[in-house]
Amino acid sequence: MKNEYMRPAAEVSLPVVAGTKSGDPVRVGAFRGVAATGAGEGGNPTGNATVVTDHRSYLYEVEGAIGGPGTPVYLIPRNGGTAPRLSVTAQTAPNDVPWGYTVPKVGESGQRAGTSGVAVVRPAQV
Repeated sequence: MKNEYMRPAAEVSLPVVAGTKSGDPVRVGAFRGVAATGAGEGGNPTGNATVVTDHRSYLYEVEGAIGGPGTPVYLIPRNGGTAPRLSVTAQTAPNDVPWGYTVPKVGESGQRAGTSGVAVVRPAQV
Protein backbone atom coordinates (compact mmCIF):
# COMPACT_ATOMS: atom_id res chain seq x y z
CA MET A 1 0.00 0.00 0.00
CA LYS A 2 1.27 3.44 -0.91
CA ASN A 3 1.36 5.02 2.59
CA GLU A 4 2.02 1.90 4.68
CA TYR A 5 4.99 2.22 7.01
CA MET A 6 4.91 -0.78 9.33
CA ARG A 7 2.84 -3.95 9.45
CA PRO A 8 1.22 -4.84 11.82
CA ALA A 9 2.85 -2.27 14.16
CA ALA A 10 2.00 -4.37 17.23
CA GLU A 11 5.50 -4.19 18.72
CA VAL A 12 6.78 -0.65 18.92
CA SER A 13 9.69 1.10 20.61
CA LEU A 14 8.22 3.52 23.16
CA PRO A 15 9.65 5.73 25.92
CA VAL A 16 9.10 4.01 29.27
CA VAL A 17 9.62 4.72 32.95
CA ALA A 18 13.18 4.07 34.18
CA GLY A 19 13.53 0.56 35.54
CA THR A 20 10.95 -0.99 33.18
CA LYS A 21 11.58 -4.72 32.78
CA SER A 22 10.38 -7.28 30.27
CA GLY A 23 6.86 -8.35 31.25
CA ASP A 24 5.93 -5.09 32.98
CA PRO A 25 2.57 -3.53 32.12
CA VAL A 26 3.16 -0.23 30.31
CA ARG A 27 1.09 2.83 29.45
CA VAL A 28 2.51 5.48 27.13
CA GLY A 29 -0.09 8.02 26.03
CA ALA A 30 -2.89 6.05 24.35
CA PHE A 31 -0.73 2.90 24.12
CA ARG A 32 -1.32 0.13 26.64
CA GLY A 33 0.75 -3.00 26.41
CA VAL A 34 3.43 -5.19 27.89
CA ALA A 35 7.17 -4.57 27.73
CA ALA A 36 8.83 -7.23 25.58
CA THR A 37 12.26 -5.87 26.52
CA GLY A 38 13.65 -3.88 29.39
CA ALA A 39 14.34 -0.18 28.96
CA GLY A 40 17.31 0.34 26.61
CA GLU A 41 17.49 -3.37 25.64
CA GLY A 42 16.95 -5.17 22.34
CA GLY A 43 18.24 -2.37 20.13
CA ASN A 44 16.02 0.28 21.73
CA PRO A 45 17.49 3.69 22.53
CA THR A 46 18.14 4.50 26.18
CA GLY A 47 14.79 5.02 27.91
CA ASN A 48 12.77 3.06 25.34
CA ALA A 49 11.49 -0.53 25.39
CA THR A 50 9.76 -2.72 22.84
CA VAL A 51 6.08 -2.76 23.88
CA VAL A 52 3.57 -5.33 22.59
CA THR A 53 0.29 -3.52 21.89
CA ASP A 54 -1.91 -6.13 20.20
CA HIS A 55 -4.89 -8.06 21.61
CA ARG A 56 -3.00 -10.70 23.59
CA SER A 57 -3.97 -11.46 27.18
CA TYR A 58 -1.57 -11.92 30.09
CA LEU A 59 -1.48 -13.45 33.56
CA TYR A 60 -0.91 -10.78 36.22
CA GLU A 61 -1.36 -10.41 39.94
CA VAL A 62 -4.41 -8.12 40.29
CA GLU A 63 -5.45 -6.47 43.54
CA GLY A 64 -9.15 -6.55 44.44
CA ALA A 65 -12.26 -8.59 43.76
CA ILE A 66 -13.21 -9.28 40.14
CA GLY A 67 -16.92 -8.93 39.36
CA GLY A 68 -16.80 -10.84 36.09
CA PRO A 69 -15.43 -10.69 32.55
CA GLY A 70 -14.54 -7.19 31.45
CA THR A 71 -13.78 -5.83 34.94
CA PRO A 72 -11.60 -2.71 34.47
CA VAL A 73 -8.02 -3.04 35.70
CA TYR A 74 -5.93 0.04 36.49
CA LEU A 75 -2.16 0.47 36.35
CA ILE A 76 -0.44 1.70 39.50
CA PRO A 77 2.81 3.01 38.03
CA ARG A 78 6.32 2.17 39.15
CA ASN A 79 7.29 4.30 42.15
CA GLY A 80 11.00 4.49 42.80
CA GLY A 81 12.17 0.89 43.18
CA THR A 82 8.70 -0.67 43.38
CA ALA A 83 7.34 -2.64 40.43
CA PRO A 84 4.17 -1.47 38.67
CA ARG A 85 0.97 -3.08 40.00
CA LEU A 86 -2.51 -3.75 38.67
CA SER A 87 -5.71 -3.11 40.67
CA VAL A 88 -9.46 -3.10 40.06
CA THR A 89 -9.57 0.22 41.94
CA ALA A 90 -8.58 3.46 40.19
CA GLN A 91 -5.72 5.09 42.08
CA THR A 92 -6.00 8.64 40.80
CA ALA A 93 -8.82 10.89 39.67
CA PRO A 94 -12.27 9.36 39.11
CA ASN A 95 -11.73 9.69 35.35
CA ASP A 96 -8.66 7.42 35.41
CA VAL A 97 -8.66 5.31 32.24
CA PRO A 98 -8.33 1.53 32.71
CA TRP A 99 -5.10 -0.12 31.61
CA GLY A 100 -7.00 -3.25 30.62
CA TYR A 101 -9.90 -5.61 31.32
CA THR A 102 -10.19 -9.06 32.84
CA VAL A 103 -10.80 -12.09 30.66
CA PRO A 104 -12.15 -15.32 32.17
CA LYS A 105 -9.90 -18.38 32.15
CA VAL A 106 -11.26 -21.29 30.12
CA GLY A 107 -13.87 -23.12 32.19
CA GLU A 108 -14.13 -20.37 34.84
CA SER A 109 -16.74 -17.67 35.46
CA GLY A 110 -14.26 -14.80 35.51
CA GLN A 111 -15.38 -13.76 39.01
CA ARG A 112 -13.18 -13.66 42.11
CA ALA A 113 -14.25 -12.63 45.58
CA GLY A 114 -10.70 -12.61 46.96
CA THR A 115 -8.74 -9.46 47.53
CA SER A 116 -5.87 -10.38 45.21
CA GLY A 117 -4.55 -13.12 43.00
CA VAL A 118 -3.58 -13.97 39.47
CA ALA A 119 -6.05 -13.01 36.75
CA VAL A 120 -6.05 -12.94 32.96
CA VAL A 121 -5.90 -9.34 31.72
CA ARG A 122 -6.08 -7.94 28.21
CA PRO A 123 -4.62 -4.45 27.76
CA ALA A 124 -7.16 -1.92 26.48
CA GLN A 125 -6.64 -0.68 22.94
CA VAL A 126 -7.75 2.86 22.32
